[in-house]
Amino acid sequence: MFFSNKLVNQLSLKNMPRPKKGQPQNTDSPFKQLRLAAGLSQEDLVRLMGVSVSSISRWERGEAEPTMTVYQMKAFCKAVNRSLDELPDSLLPPELASQKKESKE
Repeated sequence: MFFSNKLVNQLSLKNMPRPKKGQPQNTDSPFKQLRLAAGLSQEDLVRLMGVSVSSISRWERGEAEPTMTVYQMKAFCKAVNRSLDELPDSLLPPELASQKKESKE
């Protein structure tokens, strides 16, 4: 499949805003906060959860929503020493987040 130069330029990462060198990265990601609080590196989570480093990195930077299988979700909970109920809603699939909210009401 071939793309026109115009389309390639529009999709180019060069056009995306990036933080300036030396500028602190936003670490408000609940995923990253839980990982750091547990004293884990991204590589540790890769081994424990069976996902790629690039996936974890994108989740932490907010470039993608965490999408995990049940196995990966359980592995994450175990790794960060939290139950599913203790995870922020932003890390849960929408159906689980809504069930969690309903059970609190």
